[in-house]
Amino acid sequence: MGIFDSVARGMGSLRPLSDEELEDEREALRQRYVSSDNVGEASNLYDELHRYDKEMTRRANEAYGRDNPDATTRHREHGWYLPNDD
Repeated sequence: MGIFDSVARGMGSLRPLSDEELEDEREALRQRYVSSDNVGEASNLYDELHRYDKEMTRRANEAYGRDNPDATTRHREHGWYLPNDD
């Protein structure tokens, strides 16, 4: 971990963490959220869990983009989310 990673981590960035570290910290945070009796603390932990989820989703999407560079979104005949049963 370099000096810039240390500074970024100190400012709250999750990017310098490895995938395993991110998962471990998220699980510890989830355990604190589940066992919390204070509503205010639980609300803050809930928001923090979503921040971890957002970072994990970003990493998964980047990995998918690297593995499938020519992927396109499927478009159905009647629109994006409409059924084809008519």
